[in-house]
Amino acid sequence: MVSAVVAVAVLAAGGGLLALHASRFGSDPSRPSAQPVVAAFLDQWRSGDYAGMYALLAPSQRARLSLQTFTSAYTRDDTIAGVMAVRPSNRFQAFRGHLVTTVAVRTRKFGWLVNPLSVPVVIVRKRLCVLWSSALAFPGLQPGGRLVRRVLVPKTRGLIRAEGGAILAEGPASARVYPQGAPFALITGGVKPPATRDERAARVAAGWPAREPYGQAGLEQSLDRVLAGTPGFELAEVDAKGVTMQILGSRAGVPPHNVMTTLRPTLQADAVNALGGRYGGVVVLNPATGGVLADAGLGMDVIQPPGSTFKMVTASAALASHKFTPASTFAYAHYVDLNGWRLHNFHSEYCGGSLVEAFAVSCNSVFAPVADAVGAKAMLAMADRYGFNRPAGLAYPAPTSVFPNPTILNDDLMVGESGIGQGGVEASPLQMATVAETIGNLGIDRPPHIVLLPQRASDVQRPHRVIPVPVAEDLRTMMEAVVNYGTGISAQLPGVQVAGKTGTSQVGSGPSDAWFAAFAPADRPQYVVCVLVIRGGVGGVTAAPIARQVLADALGIQ
Repeated sequence: MVSAVVAVAVLAAGGGLLALHASRFGSDPSRPSAQPVVAAFLDQWRSGDYAGMYALLAPSQRARLSLQTFTSAYTRDDTIAGVMAVRPSNRFQAFRGHLVTTVAVRTRKFGWLVNPLSVPVVIVRKRLCVLWSSALAFPGLQPGGRLVRRVLVPKTRGLIRAEGGAILAEGPASARVYPQGAPFALITGGVKPPATRDERAARVAAGWPAREPYGQAGLEQSLDRVLAGTPGFELAEVDAKGVTMQILGSRAGVPPHNVMTTLRPTLQADAVNALGGRYGGVVVLNPATGGVLADAGLGMDVIQPPGSTFKMVTASAALASHKFTPASTFAYAHYVDLNGWRLHNFHSEYCGGSLVEAFAVSCNSVFAPVADAVGAKAMLAMADRYGFNRPAGLAYPAPTSVFPNPTILNDDLMVGESGIGQGGVEASPLQMATVAETIGNLGIDRPPHIVLLPQRASDVQRPHRVIPVPVAEDLRTMMEAVVNYGTGISAQLPGVQVAGKTGTSQVGSGPSDAWFAAFAPADRPQYVVCVLVIRGGVGGVTAAPIARQVLADALGIQ
């Protein structure tokens, strides 16, 4: 008697089919063994020969099922599971008209999955054929089931905390809350759900990456994988109604983590208040650690020509070259002639004297030829040592500050302009704060960072020496002169020596950008600050008073 299972198989395969005995394949010597045909079917599957597999199906099935449809069943499930390799077993067991074996499938997301595969076999005109169904498209599937892959997105999102524990961001991505409000709006950024399929297609058409994280700008963007975790995946079989029949494979994701930053809420509020709604940025660093204590406005988000604040770098290169000392003297002039072009002092003022005096009053007619004497290659090398031309290296999407390649600086005028922070030089307030911090630390750069926890080894940049101690001591003296009697007198604080450098950079034909970078107290810095006010005018008039206010608040000076 033919079993009910085999009878159904015979009917499904069409008329003229003879079922194998239900008890055991090959029990009748007049009938061939089913193992070779099943082994051939599986071997062709292993090698990706879908046409060869298709040729082993019953003729009536091939009459109703095209090779394209047959092939697509395998390629669809391969795509869903991320199949990389198929490894059938060479052991078989006969059971009710089927030959049962195991098949191991290597997948990208779930590793190796080993499941049983039951292959129905029938005899058609004395020839063994595979009686195919979609359950044979992936090991472990049951009749009527289909394969699906699910993304298991974490339902929570990590906290962002300030130094000391104050919460800057909390809640899931769908209902994110920022308790500290406006002062942290730019630095924390925001979130929004991932793009829809149509939005992703539009992004690709516009040349943008298809993947869009939950985090949008600021720390929410740069730390998105930490805050959101990474999704897990599940390979499941579902019925026609989408109800789960079984789980065939899974891969756990990484849970969200909270983030502890170096930011201080009171100092952040002070920096925001000092900036006062002006278009620009303020960065405050802890020189002992390199931690970013405050970032108001665009302090870590924009690069502009740094103007004469870059003379800190030029003076570093000049002193390190041993071609100049603080006592080196220069002729007084309104301008300097470079390759037939007159490079004027900012207000065409008449200045010169010692290198210290020229630095204090920010004399272009001195520092442009000093840069030429040092040379473009040595200038580039010093800028690179200070952190130009490489990513900022902190967990924030900060732009890279730039000093031009010497091949671009092909004449004295261009080198001279670069030496005064123009001519293609661009920097963020964060970068110029780092330059000032290095000088305040007697030549040791403690690279800026904004995340305390979680911190990986790859996130940590070790302190390193940029300039020798004597050069740093000379530069500190020069920066004290800027505040004591030079262009930065508006940054003076009662009872505390401030060391700083003003900058006024020309961008286009509009008003100048105003810069000021400083640290205090000068002999043992506790805070470093850099201010940029875009289209703000003169650095000593606009930026220095803002820095003074921030330093006064930080140091508790009325």
